[in-house]
Amino acid sequence: MKIRPLIILLFFYVLSSFKDKEQTWVAIGDSITYLNDHLDETGDRVKKGYLTRVTDKLPNLRYINQGHNGWTSGGIAQNIDKLGLVKADIYSIFLGTNDWWQGRPIGGLDDYKNDIGNKTVFGSFRIIINTIRKLNAEARIILITPMQRNDFVYIADSQNNAHGSYREHAGQSLEDVANAVITIAEYEGIAVVDLYHHPVLTIKNLVNFKRLKDPKTGQYANFVYPGSAEIPFNPNIDEYPYPVESINLTYDGLHPSDAGNTIIANEIVSVFKKIGLAPKWQKYIKLRDYMTPFWKADTIVDECILPLKNGSQINASLLFKARKIVSVKSSDHYEAFVEGLDWNYSKGKINIIRGSNIPFLDKKDLVFKGDKVGLSMRGKAADTFVLYNENGYFSRRQLAVTYIPEKDQRWQGSAMQYASGILPYTIGKLAGQDSLHIVFYGNSIEKGYNTSGLADEAPYMPTWPELVIYKLRDYYSNSQISYSNTSVAGKLAQWGLDSVGDYVNVHHPDLVIIGFGMNDGSVNVTPVQFREQIHKIINSVLAKNPKTEFILIAPMLPNPDAVQSGFQHQYKNELLKLVRPGVALADMTTVHQELLKHKSYQDMTGNNVNHPNDYLARWYAQVVCGLLLQ
Repeated sequence: MKIRPLIILLFFYVLSSFKDKEQTWVAIGDSITYLNDHLDETGDRVKKGYLTRVTDKLPNLRYINQGHNGWTSGGIAQNIDKLGLVKADIYSIFLGTNDWWQGRPIGGLDDYKNDIGNKTVFGSFRIIINTIRKLNAEARIILITPMQRNDFVYIADSQNNAHGSYREHAGQSLEDVANAVITIAEYEGIAVVDLYHHPVLTIKNLVNFKRLKDPKTGQYANFVYPGSAEIPFNPNIDEYPYPVESINLTYDGLHPSDAGNTIIANEIVSVFKKIGLAPKWQKYIKLRDYMTPFWKADTIVDECILPLKNGSQINASLLFKARKIVSVKSSDHYEAFVEGLDWNYSKGKINIIRGSNIPFLDKKDLVFKGDKVGLSMRGKAADTFVLYNENGYFSRRQLAVTYIPEKDQRWQGSAMQYASGILPYTIGKLAGQDSLHIVFYGNSIEKGYNTSGLADEAPYMPTWPELVIYKLRDYYSNSQISYSNTSVAGKLAQWGLDSVGDYVNVHHPDLVIIGFGMNDGSVNVTPVQFREQIHKIINSVLAKNPKTEFILIAPMLPNPDAVQSGFQHQYKNELLKLVRPGVALADMTTVHQELLKHKSYQDMTGNNVNHPNDYLARWYAQVVCGLLLQ
């Protein structure tokens, strides 16, 4: 027994080549960008700006809004050192419409090449791009041209108005500004999103009409472009000319509506994908499907099974009895298997047909005598070994089954209770679309070991903490949710206590999700000791960050045949003693126990010892989100 701590250190493989998949996007712009996070200033005519819509489609991106209401490229360049720009992976620059209206000289490409300073639009863009490259020389930069504009009338103050881009202002056209942006992009060899010349974002499509007094009758009428451009508007006496019915691609002639923001976001997403920002999983899976709770889903998507041979039978059980099997695929989604040729379904089981290429394991090979290099680990029973591998051995033998359960099939495990009464601070910030920072603090399970995305293998599913962040951002339409995953493989709660200052408190978290326990149970940390250490972690965080709330995870179970099997199943009851306002429990122990009544351990593991595969990792994410979503 004395060698167990040393053995535990060997149980974890090193993934030093992997890093967080989330990338940071700094969006520099004017009011069109600014309004994404100030929707009340649209008169509630916009539900979601283009930044949020982009990150909805590319949830591996986290945006930082550097939109400044009414600013020109010159204003940005002049204040560039005061904006608090941070090092990021990608920067977008969406400016120019205010330069045009304020009559700033555009200049020429030589102004950019020669870095003449903040005298022209070309010069201003050079200052901005220079600053970005000083922050991160490897960052990708995209430029976005200003879009066309109809007659603008500010919804909160009709005195603030301007004619559209259908005619010049101060001797310059808005198209000249757009072409300047395109010229800079071409010179630098960087991507450009050309909204000005977009076939749909034309002046005639920006509003349905402009409601004005007919000069002939004195009565209000709806005038469409170009006729509307000839009708005078008096902000002192006339009604606001853009009622709700006039909204099309903008709500005021200039600022995008939801429909306009959708077009802008789609164009940006298209460019982001071309420069390699799209997550790999998008080719294989839909995160909304993956994060629909198994206990609520009408269709079970990609439930994992690993067929086991027992005598002459080779099969695996589904969690629910199926009314219809939609598909059976390899876990990497590369190969689809055919009903009647490769498999059939009967009485809750997928049965493998003799002669099929579907891989399987023999039950007698799961526990054996004698070491197998690269494929074994000491078993719990004396002189035994357990089949074990960290490098895709199990995922390559697992299948993804999508099916429709019979109508009477229900999840028999514990229900996930919405924790609004226990976590009011967290849920209040989520619902209020306020900024919220979450720290995930645990061991290899929390880090995401054996998740296909972290292993860089199809279908590239994100780690379960990343799934939690995706779901929260999507559900609450709140892109101001950020996170740090400071989990370290192989660590125990005592390390968590010793390291809490450097790994948690420095991040000033609003919510800490604590996931120790698997390794503690393996080395027989007593349940009381474990509770005391977790309690001290909580108190250490609260001493520095008094408003922080916590979710404690009762861990999944290790393979009962493996040497790691110890006290893990006893930790749940001790963690329950810590539950109080501000501290909730995500009970993966009970969930895993219920799953094991219906499915084999090998269906749900990445290494057959103590790591979840994609399927069980989804349960982790769904159980945590069950506390945070109504």
